[in-house]
Amino acid sequence: MPSSRSRQPYDGGTASESEAYELLAYDSAADPTASRRDSYDDVLPPAGQPGLPPTARQAQQLARVPGPVPRTAYAIASVEFAERASYYGVKGVFANFIQRPLPPGSTTGAPTTPQGTAGALGLGLGWSTALGTVFTMMAYTTPLIGGILADTRWGKLRTIAIGAALGGIAHALSVYAALPSLLQAGTALAPFLLSLLLLGGSAGLIKANIAPLMAEQYAAPTHVSTTAAGELVIVDREATVQRIMSAYFHAINLGAFAAVASTFAEKYVGFWLAFLIPGAIFFLLPPVLYLVWPHLVAAPPPLSSALVDALAALRAPALKLEDSADAGTHAGAPGGLRHVAALFALFAVYNVADSGLDALMTSLAGSMTTDGIPNDFLEKARQRQIPLLDRYIYPALAARGIAFGPVPRIAAGFALAAAAMGWLAGLQHAVYRTSPCGYAATTCESVSPLSAWLVLPAPLLTGLSESLAVVSATELGYTLSPPGLKSIVNALFLATQAVSAALVLAAVPLMHDPALVWPFAFTALATAAAAVLVSRRFAHLDTAHASR
Repeated sequence: MPSSRSRQPYDGGTASESEAYELLAYDSAADPTASRRDSYDDVLPPAGQPGLPPTARQAQQLARVPGPVPRTAYAIASVEFAERASYYGVKGVFANFIQRPLPPGSTTGAPTTPQGTAGALGLGLGWSTALGTVFTMMAYTTPLIGGILADTRWGKLRTIAIGAALGGIAHALSVYAALPSLLQAGTALAPFLLSLLLLGGSAGLIKANIAPLMAEQYAAPTHVSTTAAGELVIVDREATVQRIMSAYFHAINLGAFAAVASTFAEKYVGFWLAFLIPGAIFFLLPPVLYLVWPHLVAAPPPLSSALVDALAALRAPALKLEDSADAGTHAGAPGGLRHVAALFALFAVYNVADSGLDALMTSLAGSMTTDGIPNDFLEKARQRQIPLLDRYIYPALAARGIAFGPVPRIAAGFALAAAAMGWLAGLQHAVYRTSPCGYAATTCESVSPLSAWLVLPAPLLTGLSESLAVVSATELGYTLSPPGLKSIVNALFLATQAVSAALVLAAVPLMHDPALVWPFAFTALATAAAAVLVSRRFAHLDTAHASR
């Protein structure tokens, strides 16, 4: 977070402010290292104009503030909103569509009773978990392809546009697969599987490039400027990038929340509408891309050597973990990137706790009393609490001198995700104890008297967890990655989701009654251990981040 420093009075010099600042600019341009700079560091730059990089004294005395976020960055954030609304809207109803059969008397998949649950293919919990995991693997493996193509051949925006074309085809197929005539004839599986694969590939091409493209829209370095009130401040580039990342994650939040409509559509109308809603939002994406394209900040051309550079950076000798000072000095060096990649690897464990077991959580809610609420609705409560943290929590900690940089935030996020899994493990045990079918609760015709709202603390905890861990890791990766490798490094972080999905897929044969407590319990223990490892092994990256 931008740090607030005590403001010292600046009393000016004998020359006018603008004349003296012009002299300072000339002096520093001729000799940036001239000691004369400090004799003028009490001079205000003209109001509203960017100044020179801060001197050592200014860096100690002035408040650091973020610069204005370019409108093009917000426009690109709207693309992320459309893509995430598409992704979460479709993914959110996959579990019921695959696992459960058509309800009695239904042709669209919508249940005919308030306690009923939507269904279509009736393939069971194992297939539901497996296919949902394959979709996640596609969506988070293909960012590696998207990042490589963007940095080496196509550029970011062209890669996003191609991903949008694939996504449009995928959405048309998903709506087709959910038509009542196909559901009744039992021929919906083939077009559904094709839409699943295409949409996963589309998500990867788009998502690898949104955050780096947004950050590129702000090109100004850290500099001294004057506010409208005449106050001298440091406009900090990293604080601005952090604000841009906040806009990026706000867009994801809104997209995930828009997906709530799909859960009610499947419950009360049918799956054709549940798939149509995210598709309609997704089709807002092409016109936004067309309109924003001419106004983007010129990006460096793709380099055919970018992939080679990335591999060389990851193979370079790592810095000594205990040498915090050197880690800060050489943060942009290959060894620093290798440490970031090692930190990313732990997200393979975290992601299982965060969203890897969503199919089990949805199934758990379906075994409880829903009272007319869709069993997959509660999952949508996983909302990132970024405004709460940015406006209240982080400033309050900073005011008390409590250091809470990216690495401690990641460790705290891991701990919250572990707590969410512990809660679900206990709740699954309680459902087994109270279900009319006991330890066969998942396939029972009757449900536990426990309210499905008891699932709610888990997505609330993981939403807060993402606000800490995922946001901080994205910021850390962008800040510490070398120029020209931003999309590839971002894709490496996203690829940890695919590794997590592979772990879940390997455990699918064990995910059945009466053993559904154990996936939650083991994930809780593994994520708690990862939290301890993050805090003990990667604290030096905070120093590296602060030095950039």
